[in-house]
Amino acid sequence: MEHTLETLKSCPSCGNEPFSNSLSCTDYTYSKDVFSIVECTTCKLHFTNPRPTEQAIGKYYDSPEYVSHTDTNSGLLFTLYGLVKTSTLKQKRKLLEEFTTDKSVMDYGAGSGDFSAQLAKNGWSVTAFEPDLNARKRILEKHSKIVLADDLKSVSNKSKSIITLWHVLEHVHQLTETIQEFHRILKPDGTLIIAVPNHTSFDAEYYKSDWAAYDVPRHLYHFNPTTIEKLMLANGFELRQSKPMWFDSFYVSLLSEKNSGSSALIGWLRAFTIGLISNLKAIFDSERCSSVIYIFRKAV
Repeated sequence: MEHTLETLKSCPSCGNEPFSNSLSCTDYTYSKDVFSIVECTTCKLHFTNPRPTEQAIGKYYDSPEYVSHTDTNSGLLFTLYGLVKTSTLKQKRKLLEEFTTDKSVMDYGAGSGDFSAQLAKNGWSVTAFEPDLNARKRILEKHSKIVLADDLKSVSNKSKSIITLWHVLEHVHQLTETIQEFHRILKPDGTLIIAVPNHTSFDAEYYKSDWAAYDVPRHLYHFNPTTIEKLMLANGFELRQSKPMWFDSFYVSLLSEKNSGSSALIGWLRAFTIGLISNLKAIFDSERCSSVIYIFRKAV
């Protein structure tokens, strides 16, 4: 296993060192191995280190438990996930429509392609990028109106009014290089919409190393509102606004209860309670929300 891991010597956000140890978390989805999360002492970004190399990471997604690359409705938890995903597709599309009338979009990390398809059905010109081969195959089979990009470099300069990443940025190995590509691809004053988990949420603090949104080693970075704004500002983006993702606190709490070995009934009851408390706290403090949507503007 050691030949598939890489140890970062500098922070992937600010480029500085040293780091301090933050947490040790188990990969509950695939390997059951333990991975370390460290904190940059300069910019305070938390990230998984060591981590699988870009060439080796694929196997960690090869699990029926990894729901975002599949269309399965097997089991109560996956059924719930599917129902909520369907109901939020329209909400996400309406969010995009608040920021542009020029319907040119790139959905980066498209997964099963459902959001890209929702946009295409409503008159958007959609380019999707998805590195997972099985997910790409499903997109091609199901969604004929979506253009699949092989890589970012094939997308023209200043060609998109919006780029979206729905729980994707935390998976990207080449972090700053990818954000700089987004800057190149976006039109002047274009919009970059990023949704990521927030490790300063109440549910993260409650579940600690069992918090499901750490999801090591697939999640390479663990953002909070301060660290993601610093990262984006350094790469040419200004924060317009942020929005809470209210359902995530319940879903992540359910997965966290599963990680901690709770019985089904107790787990569901406690997950609902913790999710509700997390959301109530987020009403008064955005840094307490389980996941956050950040809307960035491309700076000149």
